Amino acid sequence: MPVTTMPLKQTVRRRGVPEDPLRKPGWQVHTSVADAVREAVEEGAAPSQNAFVEQALLRYLEDRRREQLFASYDEAARDPEFMADMRDTTRAFDSAVSDGLQGQ
Repeated sequence: MPVTTMPLKQTVRRRGVPEDPLRKPGWQVHTSVADAVREAVEEGAAPSQNAFVEQALLRYLEDRRREQLFASYDEAARDPEFMADMRDTTRAFDSAVSDGLQGQ
């Protein structure tokens, strides 16, 4: 019986840097999620399952930080003292807006 070989999948190794080394956490996910990640990687979404998961987590964390920032903006916009201070600061710069534009 002839022996057939599967083509080797090109593996991209992610190397940690001294300031932020790689770590293998002990997380568990449902089988369906793991299968979906594997399929996405096979379709070229990322060079490896580890890279795919890391990219997804980074995107989630970035979205979360953005939501927290917008919540802070919303809170500040509802603070009358903060808004009064912002109006005063804006008025203080009104004269600077036209500086150097005289005679043009």
